[in-house]
Amino acid sequence: MLNHSLSHNVVSFAAVQAEWANTLDRIQQLCPVQRAAEVVRPDKFAYITVDQAYEYQVATIERILFQNLLLRPMYRIEDRDTIEFQADWLWNWRQNVPWTCERSSSVNRLFPDAPERMFIYRYEVVLVGR
Repeated sequence: MLNHSLSHNVVSFAAVQAEWANTLDRIQQLCPVQRAAEVVRPDKFAYITVDQAYEYQVATIERILFQNLLLRPMYRIEDRDTIEFQADWLWNWRQNVPWTCERSSSVNRLFPDAPERMFIYRYEVVLVGR
């Protein structure tokens, strides 16, 4: 659920890009990133893919993603030998809020290229002015 708590202005592209670059840098310090969105684009989502061998770093990666207050983490997708995190960029600051991660029951293995497991992040996005 998206909740607009205050009237505020959209932050600059440069600010969103800088926050994303910082997030990527922090994750790359934990483990090699196989693929990632390098440029912030309003029409595309953010993603980071790491090797399944770094599954033990998932909790730390999630913490880093949620610390980026210009990002709305949505999914973690585990498939074959990779773990992908998907998110939307926000163009307004959000509050740091409690979140949960639930396994999705909608993965249909009958479809070609369906992921093995998918997890959904649940929380309330509360936008704030800064």
